[in-house]
Amino acid sequence: MRNIAVERQGQAGYITLDRPDALNSLTHDMIRDIHTAVRAHEADAAVDVIVLRSSSERAFCAGGDMKATRLQALAQEWEELHRFFEEEYSLNLHIEQCSKPYVSLVNGIAMGGGLGLSVHGQVMIVSETTRLAMPETAIGFFPDVGGTHFLSRLPYDAGLWLALTGVQVKGFEAVTVGLATHFVHSDNWPELTDALETNGRDALNSVLTALSQTESDDAFLQKLKQRQEWFGSEDQQSLINTLEKASDSNEDAAMLLSRIKTVSPYAMDLTRRLLADAKHHDLATCLQLELAAGAEAVRHPDFVEGIRAVLVDKDKAVWSEV
Repeated sequence: MRNIAVERQGQAGYITLDRPDALNSLTHDMIRDIHTAVRAHEADAAVDVIVLRSSSERAFCAGGDMKATRLQALAQEWEELHRFFEEEYSLNLHIEQCSKPYVSLVNGIAMGGGLGLSVHGQVMIVSETTRLAMPETAIGFFPDVGGTHFLSRLPYDAGLWLALTGVQVKGFEAVTVGLATHFVHSDNWPELTDALETNGRDALNSVLTALSQTESDDAFLQKLKQRQEWFGSEDQQSLINTLEKASDSNEDAAMLLSRIKTVSPYAMDLTRRLLADAKHHDLATCLQLELAAGAEAVRHPDFVEGIRAVLVDKDKAVWSEV
């Protein structure tokens, strides 16, 4: 297997993402290999807990390999693109349904598909280095990999501004908004993995609980409540009007407005509709709806234009009319 390493240490079955030069962005082969590794660890009686991690301190996983996906869209390789998303979503669902505790050690950058590999598991651990985001609207797409499901259920309706703006949450903020389950300082990760190798799933109720830190960040909670109020606007134009008014005296509103003005209007509209619908469905159904929406989105001109602007030429995108 290229770009991932699979091994067992004691009772822990590891899957290590190892494509550091590309921030562990996911190729089609990586998705297949990760899924194969999950099944292998499930079948191994010596493995009591499955642990997904990164070989790089800089990034856990920056998402799917969108440069390659753009080339496929330009070549109109729709069937191959469909298989990529179909197999990625199948892995996301398997993670939720995993027969053994599935633990993600999420350090550094984790975006898009990286959250799809982690959020759906039983345990998602972050540290002070963690930076999470769902920035798909910036490339003319929507938060997929089950993103419509987990974002639509976050406290303070945080999923809406996470999805529409692509703004990051860091460290313990990820626990506060309901993306991660635990915050453990990176210095304590070796002790945690040693415990998982020695005690398997029992370490989740003992060592992990002992190492987890809790914080009370009143300023961040106030920010969540304020963003919830702003993003309660009934449509995009109302939201823009609200943020423009608030921007005169609030830097956070100005930042959010700036982000919204740079992302794809088509993608924002599609994202709003998908998140509203997702509240009524389980993960399996949400992934099916995402697969259908993705087949439309990759054919929209904003998809190849957004990836070109953000990842290839790194300039300003020229969006189509909604």
